[in-house]
Amino acid sequence: PAEAGAFVFRDLDADTTKVVSRGGGERAADAADEAHRSWARREPFWDAHAAERRWAERGRKDEEASSSEGVVSAHSPAESVFYAHMASGALAGAAEHTAMFPVDTIKTRMQAAAGGGGTYVDAMRSVVRGGSGVSRALASVRGLYRGVSAAGLGAGPAHAVYFATYEKCKVAFGGGNVNEHAPLAHAMAGVCATVLADGFQNPVDTVKQRLQLQGSPYKGALDCVAKTFRTEGVRAFYRSYPTTLAMNVPFTAIHFSTYESAKTALFKASEAEKEGFAVQFAAF
Repeated sequence: PAEAGAFVFRDLDADTTKVVSRGGGERAADAADEAHRSWARREPFWDAHAAERRWAERGRKDEEASSSEGVVSAHSPAESVFYAHMASGALAGAAEHTAMFPVDTIKTRMQAAAGGGGTYVDAMRSVVRGGSGVSRALASVRGLYRGVSAAGLGAGPAHAVYFATYEKCKVAFGGGNVNEHAPLAHAMAGVCATVLADGFQNPVDTVKQRLQLQGSPYKGALDCVAKTFRTEGVRAFYRSYPTTLAMNVPFTAIHFSTYESAKTALFKASEAEKEGFAVQFAAF
């Protein structure tokens, strides 16, 4: 391959390659036009469709040669970005839910408490087990993290779907350009993302919260899934799905439209060539 930034003109019939310009932008485009005109002058009956067929044939032969050598073709840039969003979202979601799980356990017990026992101190006391010394500390930690396996394993796929769907829909709805203000596109993309992601997350939350409650009758995540499915059916895992959407749909629409709008304003104000960490951090 030529140097970075070089524009290459290839004569397929002669099987020769010539670097006609170095540098990008208009210089490369002008050089391409000139090379195209030169080729057309040398070959009066040049046919664009025939040229496309020759390019396709050459590409097919190159792929066959790469396959025979054991070289696997890379994904397209769009596919690579899509998979990157999925992987990043999965890692971020799993890390977030795992790190903040003890706080979520306290919150769940406070919300489920009745008769005035919903204070932070009461929730902490319900987690701290009997005994003394190390055994008591270990029992308390286990109480705080009871159900974390369900949250960690379920949050990965849910957040992968969430971020990948948002980025895909954002572009599809016309909000992929950071220089353009498109709050409606970002809001619609956020709605699509949360509808799909909550479909994965809602059963996980059901299992997680049942394990977090004080006096939970389940031995673990798998036991909770099996007994819930056997006694209440699959609807039990989606009982709160409409309520979850009623909360998350407007939240996500407002969140992403505000976030992307702030990014656009800060990006223009910074006069930077690329959207940097500082812009994303400030907008978020």
